[in-house]
Amino acid sequence: MNDKLLSVVIPVYNAENCIKDCLNALINQSYSNLEIIVVDDGSTDNSLDVCKKYAERDSRIKVFTHANMGVSATRNEGIYKATGDYIFFCDSDDYPEPELAERYVQAIENWQNSDVSFICCGMFFDNVLNKNVKNKEHILEADYGFVRGEDYLISRAAAATLAWLKLFNFVTNKCYDLNLIKSNNIRFDKDINIGEDLKFNLDYLDISSGNIGVINQPLYHYVRRRGDSLSISYHINDLEDTKCIYKRFVNWQINQHDSTRENILVVKGIYITDWVSRLTSMYEAYKAGEVGESVYRKLSKDLKSKEFQNTLKEIHRGKKISTLRYVCLRTGTFRLFYFFRGIYQVMKG
Repeated sequence: MNDKLLSVVIPVYNAENCIKDCLNALINQSYSNLEIIVVDDGSTDNSLDVCKKYAERDSRIKVFTHANMGVSATRNEGIYKATGDYIFFCDSDDYPEPELAERYVQAIENWQNSDVSFICCGMFFDNVLNKNVKNKEHILEADYGFVRGEDYLISRAAAATLAWLKLFNFVTNKCYDLNLIKSNNIRFDKDINIGEDLKFNLDYLDISSGNIGVINQPLYHYVRRRGDSLSISYHINDLEDTKCIYKRFVNWQINQHDSTRENILVVKGIYITDWVSRLTSMYEAYKAGEVGESVYRKLSKDLKSKEFQNTLKEIHRGKKISTLRYVCLRTGTFRLFYFFRGIYQVMKG
């Protein structure tokens, strides 16, 4: 089993306060045949120095740096530098469980005679920003017969279920065939700020026909360390980028040979959720005076659009959205939705 070299790519930007946790978790993996590629994205703190000190102590760590270019370009450089058989990604403010790499390799060995695309594991969602918010585990649910700790090969159509469980849209809980990525020039899209992980996964699945391998155990800690729970960053192209990637996801889901109406409704429900998140960022930027009336008019037009309202009605009939949320959005008045959203966020903590 030890003949498989796993490359792990870590993009780093101003992470001096948390990168040690990530690197410690990687160098102490129970599976040791790793190539740990750290790419510093022009940090202005001491992140690069911290990483170099770790590289001095562990020859498996390779450190690179470039001027600030964003997370997608930084991950792409990591892909270019990687030489392993397989690759997975870690973010500098997250960390894996000690057996993550070993479980990936075990799954690769167990499924070597099966047609598998990528291998996915469960995730911990840790909130150190607000201790009033409970940490969560996301795995395939026991209510549907899945057993924690077991491995499953699931159909590609079940990507909808993984997306609903917040396990599909990330790249950090997956192990990919590095040769497949390099030979097909699959890269992260540097021109978008939102949905780049989802786009990468769809690009990968487009050239990999296999089923999805699932290690039904949370092995990756997604850690929320900063940010305002009521605030979502605004970028001018995020709305259209979100709509573009989710239209592709919906069409991809429809085209899976065993996809069901339920699968498609699930993806459309997630589409509306992320669409509303982008509208929320626009509204908050408008309220803060960061953008003008034209952005608010765009928001209102989108909310009242035929596509939004028809999809909203469809997912409500399919019970993929709460009635209160549905009614607020159906009014076409975003202020009303935002008011109730604020109450919900405060109650949630």
